[in-house]
Amino acid sequence: MTNTIDQKEIEQFSSISNKWWNKTGPFAALHKMSNARIEFIKRNVRRIVDKRQPETKLLQNLNCLDVGCGGGILSEPLKRLGAIVTGIDASDKAIEIATQHSLKSRLDINYKCTTTSELIELKKENLISKFDVVIASEVIEHVNNRGKFLSDISKLSRPGGLIIFTTINKSFLGIALGKYFAEHIIKVVPKNTHDHKKFISPNFLAYEAEKHNIILDDFTGFIPTFNLKNIVNKEFGNFRLSPNLQVNYGAAGINLKSNDHPASMGY
Repeated sequence: MTNTIDQKEIEQFSSISNKWWNKTGPFAALHKMSNARIEFIKRNVRRIVDKRQPETKLLQNLNCLDVGCGGGILSEPLKRLGAIVTGIDASDKAIEIATQHSLKSRLDINYKCTTTSELIELKKENLISKFDVVIASEVIEHVNNRGKFLSDISKLSRPGGLIIFTTINKSFLGIALGKYFAEHIIKVVPKNTHDHKKFISPNFLAYEAEKHNIILDDFTGFIPTFNLKNIVNKEFGNFRLSPNLQVNYGAAGINLKSNDHPASMGY
């Protein structure tokens, strides 16, 4: 079975897994990006839910898959919005931290130490096409086989389901700021977290995704804010949504595959 994980990267993340919920630690950038990511997700979820759905429970009863969930930074706010959340990660240490934190937070989240490919093989009969929303946030730039990964994402999504990626642009600014500035200058991300050769531009991501029936039609940038204190402390401020896609960006769209068997509808 072809897999998509990069074992070296999994080991790197596993070595710092006990710091997932340290908001000033190696995952600080993900914490600061959290509100912007949720805003982007909510904006796109509105196209597949009843318009009368209350804002605080916008994801009520939607089956959501958080791919590469790490310590659960994104899974927990998804659950608070009413989603039925499955979080998967190839790092058993990350899943252990995520599970412990969700119990402390009194949130019922189904965490599994597995990959997209293994999830499909293990649960083929009752899991393929199950998920209304599939999210791969800050993940696609870490996989070894992007085509296989996109194929897996498509298979795990129901026809007409929502698929969301966030990643780093393979642009001059994406490489300069997302890789070298973040890792080596202000050091808000651990060294060697990213391999810039795996970065992907919005246009090329849309092109590759379409081969797997994923039509990405909403592209939005994630821009960090800075103030004097941030600069002195060598840190980012919180992120905001922006039309500027040059560094971090989100891409969202619908899975247009057909399916002979009606998919699970979570609402």
